Amino acid sequence: MPRGLLLLMLGLVMVSVRGLQAEVLDDPMRPPGYAAGGVNKKPSLKKGWHLSAIRIDTRRRFAIINGRTLEVGAWVNKARLVEISPQEVRLKGARGLFTVRLLKAEVRKTPAR
Repeated sequence: MPRGLLLLMLGLVMVSVRGLQAEVLDDPMRPPGYAAGGVNKKPSLKKGWHLSAIRIDTRRRFAIINGRTLEVGAWVNKARLVEISPQEVRLKGARGLFTVRLLKAEVRKTPAR
């Protein structure tokens, strides 16, 4: 094989291998306060109680507290879920009963153009 052809093929292989390296980009849609990580990593939240959602229908009630879906009677962080209301939950821990409320979400409506 001629030397020029060998160098050309070697150059093409090197260029194609360089193109296989992936660049790590930040997710522009990631909410503030979430840690960057791999696919299997859970987002890191500040310590404390985080009530993300409440669902009440005719068959069951559940709340998402600290990332876990719970029904009345379930335990989370050494506290028992005793009541689920539309805007808050009541838990019973070592220091007695306490309430965790949903954060108020502000929804802005903009006029259609």
